[in-house]
Parts: sequence; structure tokens; C-alpha cells
Amino acid sequence: MNKITLAALIGLILTGCGGGGGDDSGSPQPPVETKPLAVQGTINAVNVSANTIEVNGYSYDVASVAYGADTQYSIKDLQKNMMVAISTSSKAGALVQLEPTMVGMVTHIDRANSTFVINGATLTFSLDQNIDVNDWVMVSSLPQATETGLGYKVLSVVKFEHEGIANHYEIEGQISNLTDIQFNLGAGTNIDYSNARIEDNATLQNGQWVEVKGQMNGDTFDASEVDVETYDASDNDNEIEGVVTWVSNDKSQFELNARGRFMVTGSTYFEDGTKANLNIGVMVEVTAVNGIAREIEFENDFDGETGNQWREFEDKGIASSIADKGTFTVNRNLIHIDAYTEFDDGLNEDNLHDQRIEVEGIIINGKKIAREIERD
Repeated sequence: MNKITLAALIGLILTGCGGGGGDDSGSPQPPVETKPLAVQGTINAVNVSANTIEVNGYSYDVASVAYGADTQYSIKDLQKNMMVAISTSSKAGALVQLEPTMVGMVTHIDRANSTFVINGATLTFSLDQNIDVNDWVMVSSLPQATETGLGYKVLSVVKFEHEGIANHYEIEGQISNLTDIQFNLGAGTNIDYSNARIEDNATLQNGQWVEVKGQMNGDTFDASEVDVETYDASDNDNEIEGVVTWVSNDKSQFELNARGRFMVTGSTYFEDGTKANLNIGVMVEVTAVNGIAREIEFENDFDGETGNQWREFEDKGIASSIADKGTFTVNRNLIHIDAYTEFDDGLNEDNLHDQRIEVEGIIINGKKIAREIERD
């Protein structure tokens, strides 16, 4: 998956865009309509006879379908609302990579309440009647703020009987309650990563979105591999579909799918909405180069189910450090620091104590999590 560094984005903006903060005084022109070289989103339609799929409004001739590096499928395995990543770098056609949120065995189904359990997570979705307990499935979803934390809005559940899926477990989600050997993921799955390989030797932090592979062992997911997921600072166009999970007060930057931050400049073009509509919980398609949003298209059919629990906060006052690392207080309000907390004005976690600050962030499951901290 893709990687991004905020420092690289800021440097590009300061040198190439004059440090723009998304001023609406001009009239940005819509980008020339070209098919993006890389796309991440859900399948809108599958046409097996024509060998094409539609993703984010574009039709693609399918050259190959893969899951991971070794498992090959065909267009007949694709279904509407599956999450995929598409590359058009091949002259033969689009290279389609399956990007499920979870792969595993269904261990419980409650059809009356439209819930099921996979990889230790209880998800809400009305399963097809052909899916039963002990079936192997791929789940595609988007982040959803819930009363119990950052969970999943399920988009599709697809049953697979291929050898490449059986006995393969995978789960993505946001890290919380991190210790030296364990963490919680998404909707409450307990991950034991004591014997796992951490991709790129990354330092794990609360708030990171990760992809975990391994095996279920009772109620615990024993990880063999952990990969931190972010979006790529690429020279080429990238179009990514998802839900906005944080927006700065001046709307100069926003977070998408809890795993990557994009900059908004005076030349960012908005379709089917305006900058005023760029709010937490809305569904968008973002076309970006080097982490700078060239175009933001709002999806007007968004049903709001991922946004009903999203809340933001802003606080000002004297910061006080406390014994628990990764937290501080302002006006007696406990605020958490995670992997996506950005410090400005020379501040950092170590020198925050007794500083007069302004903090913006999000509230999930009653926890205030800082997204931007600056001097007041």
C-alpha cells in the first residue's frame, strides 16, 4: 500500500505553492479530465463479457486481478462494492489489486440483527443467504466512528472458495491501547504482535492504520506481519475514495480514511460542493499529486452512516503533562496524542508542559485525540 510523509508535503507546498492555505478568493479551474494513473476505491459495476469494471466513474479494461503478490483471480471473481487499487501502467490494461479490510472465516451470524463475526470483530451487515458460518470471505469497508471507537462501515462481503483465501487471515484498522506486545484494532480485535515482522521496521504508534496478517488463536489475532498503511507522495495522479476523518479549522488540510493527510490550496477544485462542505464524516473522491489535492469531488449519495458519530473539538489554555505518556490536559480536559498529531511552532510532546496552546482534534468513544497543536 501507499506511504506518505507530511514533511515532504509541506516542503512541496512551501516551494511550489507559496504556502497556500486554501484561499477561495480565486476561481480554480477544473483539472483536464484524464483517467488517473492510480485509483483506490470501490467497484461501481462489473461487466464480465466486456472485461471491464467501473471504479470512481471510470471504466477500465482488466488485464489482471490479484490479491497479494502470489494469488491470481479473474474478473469473474469481482463484485460491486469490493475495494480495489488499480494501476494503468501496463499497456495490456488495468492491473487490479484486491484491497479488502478483512479476510477470514465467519465464526458467527445473527441474521435477525444483521451482524456477523470475523477475526474477532463484530460487524453490521446483512449477509447473503449463501454465506454461512465457517465460510471464508473478503470484507471491504470504510472507517466508521462508533460509540465504542473507530470501527467499520461494511460495503461488501464476498465469499471465496479459492485455495489462496482458505486459511488466510488479514485485518486492517486503527491501533489503540498499544503495549510492547499487544494492541487493539478497529472494532476491538486483540492483536498479539510479539512475534510479528514489522514492515520497514516502522515504529508502531497509537492512531496508525495498519494491515495485519497472521492467524486467529481463540479470541486473539496472532500477527505474523504488521504493515503501517498511509498514502503515497507520488509524482503521478492518485485518485482515492473515502471518508474524511479530520479537517483543520481553516480547511487547509484534511485526513482521509484515518490513514493519510492532504493539503488544500487556492487551486484545489471542488466538484458537487464547495470548501465549506469539506467536513468530518463526508464521502469524497480526492485526486492528488504529491499529497496536494488537485480536485475534491463530493459524493452526494453518501448516506451519513459513517458520519453520525464523528465529532470534533477545539480547546485553548495552559497544557499540563501527566504521568501517562501520550496524554496531556488543557482546562482539566484529558487529550490524547497519537501518530497523526501535528505539532507547530516548535512544540513537541516533551516541551508541551506549561505552554499556552490551541489544540484541534476529534472525539471518538469519548476520547479527545489531538490532530493539530500550536501556540495560542
